[in-house]
Amino acid sequence: MAVLGASGCGSVDNRPAEWAYISPALFQPNCATTSCHSPAAAVSGLDFSTPDNGYTSLTGLWVWVVVTDGGVSPPAGVPCATINGTFVCEQQLRPLVTPYDPAGSRVVDMLRARNAPRMPPDRPLPEADIELVERWILNGACRTGLSCNDAPVAAARIEAQIPVRAGARNSIAGD
Repeated sequence: MAVLGASGCGSVDNRPAEWAYISPALFQPNCATTSCHSPAAAVSGLDFSTPDNGYTSLTGLWVWVVVTDGGVSPPAGVPCATINGTFVCEQQLRPLVTPYDPAGSRVVDMLRARNAPRMPPDRPLPEADIELVERWILNGACRTGLSCNDAPVAAARIEAQIPVRAGARNSIAGD
């Protein structure tokens, strides 16, 4: 249930292009449903149930990636483990949001169903809501206000149940 601040032709959307507004107004009610991106489901490791969880899901998603170069040591400081007999290392995939670049942000591709599955799948967001998300990204995708100088949220390391093979495309990081 999105609240629109703009209506009619030529109207100006006066809603703030800030995560503090966008999360509870758009992402939480439309994405954090019990079957999608809530704490209970967290499909693809994404949790939009709170502003903090949602911001981390969009900007700091980590997954376990299968190491395919057998015997090659990972770079220093990269955490690795053996899971179900497979050697994997934790690596950050491309975030869903590329600050200052809405066209290069995967989340916008999904909201617009542009070379990606439409999200949310059951009912698309109104154009004004997608444009608000694009304005937030264009302004730097800051966590608070319009100041991107805030200390970054520590990226939550989301351990995928099934490791993603290096170089494989998936719904989170695919191009």
